Amino acid sequence: MMLDIYVLTLALSVGIGMAVTLALLAVSRTERFVGLFNIRGPLEKPRWGGAVFLVTFAVTPFVASALSDNASEFFTPRSDEFLGFVAATALVFAVGFLDDIRLTSPYLRSGVFLAAASAVYAAGYRIDDIGLPVGPDLHLGYGGVFVTLAWIWLTTNAINIVDGRDGVALGVSIFAAVTMAAVAGHSHHPTIALLLLALAGAGLGFLPWNMPPASGYVGDSGAYVMGFVIGALSIRGATGPTDEVFIAVPIIALGFPILDIGLAYVRRLLDRRHPLIGDQDHIHHRLEQVGAGPRGIVVITWSIAALLSLAAIILHYVDSTLVEGAVFAGLLALLFTILQRLGYVVTLWNSHSVVWLRQRVFAPAPSPRD
Repeated sequence: MMLDIYVLTLALSVGIGMAVTLALLAVSRTERFVGLFNIRGPLEKPRWGGAVFLVTFAVTPFVASALSDNASEFFTPRSDEFLGFVAATALVFAVGFLDDIRLTSPYLRSGVFLAAASAVYAAGYRIDDIGLPVGPDLHLGYGGVFVTLAWIWLTTNAINIVDGRDGVALGVSIFAAVTMAAVAGHSHHPTIALLLLALAGAGLGFLPWNMPPASGYVGDSGAYVMGFVIGALSIRGATGPTDEVFIAVPIIALGFPILDIGLAYVRRLLDRRHPLIGDQDHIHHRLEQVGAGPRGIVVITWSIAALLSLAAIILHYVDSTLVEGAVFAGLLALLFTILQRLGYVVTLWNSHSVVWLRQRVFAPAPSPRD
């Protein structure tokens, strides 16, 4: 029964996503609207992704509930809460849509993300206690507010960071959403699983137009919607029976964008640059430098995302310290391979701050005076 509900929701969201995509692509080519989307991109590639994801995510649960009594049983009691969640997501979409038209300040975007995150925190999406692989849970107290807001802010920005080449951000988001849906369903959060599948289906419905060479862009609005929804819903999806959040699972499921944004901020800080000012040195840029083409970049990034999704699933389902240790060891090996093969180890070693530190630590001692 549960599987049928999830399959129905995913199928509906894929169909709705494709229908909304086709409708918006047609509208974007009309004389009345085409200029609006030509400010920061070519006419034939409008940034409609965010609108597709938001509309599909908002509509699908209601359609599923209308078609299935079982889906209605899970969703209808929480429909009012869901509308509030959609309103917060719409706020994130709005600043991303504005950013697609005319580049906005990173401080404005961060302020909006934190405001939306505060709204969903008030609605109960909270990281107050963290479940650790070993030992007792970590109680955050009042720090839970800051950790929750920081997590949602991070995931919202992280998906946008990897949206530099066709198909990359959307594919990574779909992997993460499906992974967290499986985790949520197994953790007895069927409504969260349903919503994550609605988002994943929205992405799948748009994906044919986003594969290289893309005819439609995810855009900042789409990346922000994906990151915000996955980040917020993953909190409850990874919550255990005693309200502890096993945060390691969503961190690994979103490991690729988190790695890319972490590298970006560390690189910029070590070179004494503003961490929120973008550059052209992300993982997809490095992949291009080593010879990967547009489809090659998709294959590599999706493969990494698939491995991380598998690791997150294993970490959630298998209750064995030995297996968990092996998973973490494998992730560290994967991390080192990426950093070494793409030249980030050398980049970090030769960064401004590290060179300054090396000169002072390893500088030869002054000769004693006679």
